[in-house]
Amino acid sequence: MHAFRVTRNSDLYIDEEEAENLLRSIEQELRRSSRGKAVRLEVEADCPKDVLELLLRFFDLTEADAYKLDGPLSMTHLMPLVTNDAFAKLKDRPFQPARDPALPPHVDFFEVLRRQDVLLHHPYDSFDQVVELIEAAARDPQVLAIKITLYRTSGDSPIVEALINAANAGKQVTAIVELRARFDEASNIQWARRLEEAGAHVIYGVVGLKTHCKALLIVRRDADQLRRYVPARHGQLSPAHCAHLHRL
Repeated sequence: MHAFRVTRNSDLYIDEEEAENLLRSIEQELRRSSRGKAVRLEVEADCPKDVLELLLRFFDLTEADAYKLDGPLSMTHLMPLVTNDAFAKLKDRPFQPARDPALPPHVDFFEVLRRQDVLLHHPYDSFDQVVELIEAAARDPQVLAIKITLYRTSGDSPIVEALINAANAGKQVTAIVELRARFDEASNIQWARRLEEAGAHVIYGVVGLKTHCKALLIVRRDADQLRRYVPARHGQLSPAHCAHLHRL
């Protein structure tokens, strides 16, 4: 018995100029890509030559695509060690992001942002404050519109849930949902459909471009005037990012 591992091509090939319905085209391509063409074969170092040749023929690969590894082909079987309490003392303590003192729990975000700008430095500052701002905007009867770009969405995204609640409450919700976010295409399609069902206006990216920016615009009827609040994410300060919360 000889272990091996195959890597398949997960790229989606879509002619955007020809695709009349981008969402449907990506769904069809996702079904095809689940069995994408093999691009790499990894085998154990002692794998016999005849077995290697058999695998190469079966997956339609050449010797240049084969890699012999002197060690385990996958480290995933070691993951149970991470959750084993016997090794707890070897683990780093969980990192707890800070909360900006300008935005304490249950704060009135809009009152704070009318007084000052707030700079959040993620992941050192908690992203919960951005989520709470969107949730507050969804509940606030004075908020008229929420416009946002979405690149990656988790299976239980609180941000998208807040947008759905805002749309159900009669607010104007516009979302640019990037359907071509690598490995998150199916999740983004699911959320896009739920947003549309709630009455939100969903835009599926821009032809020829991939929308990776994170931007949010909240339009609110304040007591003195109509005001726009713009949390904007600045730069890729990898592994951290900055979110600058301010009002216009």
